[in-house]
Amino acid sequence: MNPAYAYIYDDFLVDQRYREILDALETRLASLGLSGRIGRLTLFRNAKELVEGFVKSGITNVVVVGNDNTLDKVLWFLPDVPVTMGYIPLAEPSDIAALLNIPTGLPACDVLSARLIETMDVGKLNDRYFLSEVIFENTMASIFVDGQYRLTLTQGGTLEIKNLGRVSGTGDALSDARDGLLEAVITPHDTNVKTRFWNKLKIMPPNETRISFKSGEIVTNQPMSGQADRFSVSGFRFNVSIMPNRLKVIMGKKMKSVSSQ
Repeated sequence: MNPAYAYIYDDFLVDQRYREILDALETRLASLGLSGRIGRLTLFRNAKELVEGFVKSGITNVVVVGNDNTLDKVLWFLPDVPVTMGYIPLAEPSDIAALLNIPTGLPACDVLSARLIETMDVGKLNDRYFLSEVIFENTMASIFVDGQYRLTLTQGGTLEIKNLGRVSGTGDALSDARDGLLEAVITPHDTNVKTRFWNKLKIMPPNETRISFKSGEIVTNQPMSGQADRFSVSGFRFNVSIMPNRLKVIMGKKMKSVSSQ
């Protein structure tokens, strides 16, 4: 057993339909010399408690087993912990796995074995870290960019703050999590319904604005709700910033490229 590895299983994996794949997964990891401790998330045991316990016992690699929702349960605190993160996706949603070039199921074990480590930026929304993006829909918010100027959705629309981004129609990453910058994507209401059409043509929608920045403040007169990765947030004011080189990730051999703009 390799004491440097620990695996966090999401609570949905207790379902009997995952028993076979988990047995195969543990066998494959053992054959690669990657066996380690297993911690299971439950209603009364959160990921932070598990990881802190692992680190105290000498664990240096924490592998998330589940899906992108499982990642959300660890990413809000993991950049502050001295570990390298691995990911084995076994179910949808798995957009982040695709961006990191990690296949679903048993082939993800080979990614762990190859041990290609990238140090990635993470975003921070108030006190919460995020890896992919923050999205506010149907908002009239303003964003103050790098303390220099303000952009406002005067007629309403969608405000997205991207670090790694989601998979686009072409399979590319929308933003690079290794450039020390966040990207604000502002789409007024009149173009929101057309965005998918323009993405298929690999053309930026008319009136869509994209700006790279390091820090900003999002404010609104009306309370707004959104998502940081897949975690729900709400409020009148949010500070957002990039935290460069904050998270070590074991990823596939070739990360998805940044789409041309």
